[in-house]
Parts: sequence; structure tokens; C-alpha cells
Amino acid sequence: MPFPPLPRPAPVLAGALAAGLMLAGAGCSHITPLGPAGYAPRPQQLGTPIVLQAMGVQDFVPSTGECPAGYTRLSAPGQSAACYRPLGAGVTFTSAVVSAGLTAGPVNAPPTSYGLVIAVPAADRAELTAVTTQAYNATGAVDISVGGKVWGLPLAMGPLTRGRFTIMLPSKSQADQLQGILVPSG
Repeated sequence: MPFPPLPRPAPVLAGALAAGLMLAGAGCSHITPLGPAGYAPRPQQLGTPIVLQAMGVQDFVPSTGECPAGYTRLSAPGQSAACYRPLGAGVTFTSAVVSAGLTAGPVNAPPTSYGLVIAVPAADRAELTAVTTQAYNATGAVDISVGGKVWGLPLAMGPLTRGRFTIMLPSKSQADQLQGILVPSG
């Protein structure tokens, strides 16, 4: 007698989504390892800091198409604009391991999203957990900014406790551009 598959616990699903494993429809992803088994690269000083901030999210006011009072229209590459307001102070990361390693899109087709995996130093994990927990508890998003530009506004699907997050971008050239800002060569 076959048994139906057991449902996955919500924390497992939330953790996968929060880690940036966004798969499109019947898509697939490819993750490039950060190094040989047992090897963990050391965080390096970033060319430009990464700032994460928990944000409240609201829809536009239907009658005006404007944001409600206290909210500002923001968008990130590949995302349409919405209304956001800061929920608290942002956190700044000045060193990290930056790895191009995640792509998403339909099977047997070119990727539709390119990601950078950011691993913060162990000393900064509590800050990453705090800002993502604040956004999650408010059913909000996380503003990921570099050099004063918003590069991501993902909805918080759960607190990030392992010290890693992903910035997904709609083109390889944008992912390469951001990686060059964070880790300048030379």
C-alpha cells in the first residue's frame, strides 16, 4: 500500500525560500560551490558596504496610485515598484564572501535570474538574523542596498540564521556589475 508523502515542515520551506532559492515554475537552479569540500573562504573587505534594512510593504492607494503616508515608492532590478517604509535602523556589512552561484529559470532554457550568494562573517550573523527576523515578523521585505542603490527587495520568508543571503538579479550583466562593485579586481 503506497503512503502519501509527508508534508514538509514550514521552517524547511521558509528557510529554502529565505535563502534565495527561487525557482521559476518548472525551473531549476545551479549553485556553484564556494570551494572544495571542507574549505570555507575567508570574508574579505568589500569595495562598497552592503546595507540591509527591514521594510514594511503596502500597496499603492487605488484612487491615486500613490503610496500611503509614510511610505516611499521603491523598486529593485527586475522587480516592479511598491510602497515601502523602514521598520528600524539598517545593518551594514563591510566584509563578506561574495560568490556568483545561483541561476534560476525554465528547464532547458537560458536562466532568467542570476544570483550572488553573500556569506557574512560569523561576528555579523546575529545582525543578519535580527534584521531578517524584524522584516519577517512584520510580513515585510528586506531592502538590500549597495552604494546607495537598491539591488533587492525580497519579501522576508523567514529569519536568516546561517549567515548567508542571496541577491537575485534579472541579468548576468547586472550580477557581474554588482559583484564588481562588491569585490573590485586589482
